[in-house]
Amino acid sequence: MAKKTDAREAAAPAAVRTAFTVAYGAHWLHGSTWGRTAAAVPRLVSLHGGGAATDHRRMDYLLQPLAAQGWAGSAFDFVGHGATGGSLLGSSLADRQAQAQAVAAHLGLGAARPPLALIASSMGGHTACQLLDALQPRALVLFCPAAYTPVAEHQPFGPAFQQTLRTTTDFADALAWTALRRFRGRLLLVWGAQDVVIPPAVIQGYGQVATAARSVDVVQLPGAGHALHAWLQAQPVAALALQQRIAALLAAAEQD
Repeated sequence: MAKKTDAREAAAPAAVRTAFTVAYGAHWLHGSTWGRTAAAVPRLVSLHGGGAATDHRRMDYLLQPLAAQGWAGSAFDFVGHGATGGSLLGSSLADRQAQAQAVAAHLGLGAARPPLALIASSMGGHTACQLLDALQPRALVLFCPAAYTPVAEHQPFGPAFQQTLRTTTDFADALAWTALRRFRGRLLLVWGAQDVVIPPAVIQGYGQVATAARSVDVVQLPGAGHALHAWLQAQPVAALALQQRIAALLAAAEQD
């Protein structure tokens, strides 16, 4: 027997995914927007992490329902990832920041038309903080964000970069934190209780440096490690709760 459709469910607007490409040097950055229509201008910009198997589609499970509620979103693959392809070697943290700015400009976002929020994971959290002054979002959602000292900013990804990460123990001068200290919007930090990738000093520091923020909320997910999005997609109840938490944050930021 066919399932009876609830009237409210039938009336719920659908979200449409639209692919885009942006020229960047010798590469084409591939990404997607989610909106109620293909022409919707994104209000959310998502930045993925640095894992070799990571790509922008990992965030569909959050961007799609948020878009259905009216918050159109966007995400893209950095060089060396997903459909963008190419090699991570030769890219850098500074280059990732430039890639994100190129995508934002393509989407029509900037200081004159700021996104409502940046949503970023791991290495992408560092990049998102570096973009706060340029894009001026009112909300920032960071999943297990990483932090890096200035010496790592322009180092090409590879052995020297990895050696810098292994030997860094003091993050006081982390560039992400310098930018985050000036942030006056709403911050949501999401951590896995079993994260063994991000140093405890970084986990503690992110919550401590956002002294100018309008609000700072922290969600710790019991049983989750660093791969938060894979964990959340296997935990639909937790994913729905977090999606609702983010939606509430966006609604509050929209009223600020």
